[in-house]
Amino acid sequence: MLKKLFAIALFAFPIIGHAQVTLNAQLPQAGFVQKEQLWNLILVNNNADVLDVSIQMNLQDAITGQVVLTATTGNLLLSKGVKMIKSGDIQPITYNYTASDLSKNYLPMGAYVACYQIINNTSRKETPLAEECIRINIDPLSPPMLNSPSDKSEIESPYPQFTWMPPTPFDMFSSLSYELLVTEVLQGQTPIEAIQYNTAIYSKGNINQAYESYASSFYKLDTGKLYAWQVIAKNGMNYAAKTEVWTFKVAQPSWVKQLIEQTPFIKMKRDNPEKGIAPNGILKLSYNNETTDTTITIHLIDLSAAKKQDLKLEIKVSGGENLIQKDVQKILHTKADKIYEAYIINSRNEKWRMLFEVHEYKDKKVERN
Repeated sequence: MLKKLFAIALFAFPIIGHAQVTLNAQLPQAGFVQKEQLWNLILVNNNADVLDVSIQMNLQDAITGQVVLTATTGNLLLSKGVKMIKSGDIQPITYNYTASDLSKNYLPMGAYVACYQIINNTSRKETPLAEECIRINIDPLSPPMLNSPSDKSEIESPYPQFTWMPPTPFDMFSSLSYELLVTEVLQGQTPIEAIQYNTAIYSKGNINQAYESYASSFYKLDTGKLYAWQVIAKNGMNYAAKTEVWTFKVAQPSWVKQLIEQTPFIKMKRDNPEKGIAPNGILKLSYNNETTDTTITIHLIDLSAAKKQDLKLEIKVSGGENLIQKDVQKILHTKADKIYEAYIINSRNEKWRMLFEVHEYKDKKVERN
């Protein structure tokens, strides 16, 4: 510390004969800045007298010149020599904001000029003892980061949900929003080139949350193509930061999944129950609720078991037809070629039934035409 102060004193020596007090603001010229860091200052008193001083500061927008923040410190006794000060040494500090977003802990995104004046509290002269201005560029410490779909992944849905992590620190942004770009990567292109030069097949701006679902009103994404995506963060209308460019593909549909989707729902009846299949243990049943019941209990029984165990599922229902789909494989420990019964007893004490068998299927690729 002594070596540092000695070096500062040597630096200040050439101007000792020209000014009673000099000021040097120790602020990062880029990055993020907390308000309390605005008061990291080095003061040099070239006078033999102890001075009773205070510091005034105004913060201007470097582009428009508008003053967005002013501040005045408490009194400070400045003896001869070099003094390093921080915000705790000059309390109380009174802030006046002309822009509401400056009231947060971090300065918001942008370029600023901070100007300081040292005022002699015992003098009637309005001329400050010293003045200093420094430019500050506020950039995020970390840009937004993509989350899902993960890079070089294959996804099932042709209407994916995109998620990402916000830039940090979050307090730096007064009006944070995002723009999402999705484009096809053509043969011979890099993902970055695709984002830069290709027309986006999906573009959405003014996103206020760190996620966006690909709208079903757009054409669904093709399984035979490679897609690139990127998110751009903005503070108001101004560019702030952007993510990396990631890629993904839409996987060919699962044959088993298609089979399950195409398997019809088995109707529950009071008499002559229908019989169907539950592919891979996925039970699909249709129950016509003619009562005011809002919940029902589905009883599941293995009819071939010597000791029949009654397993139950609680389901919420509405009036009229209810299409219910449940995975019962783990509940029943189902086996192929066995017959199971599912039944409901409603508030009228009516019993509705259906029968089903479990068939096991293994997945395979669907051939493209």
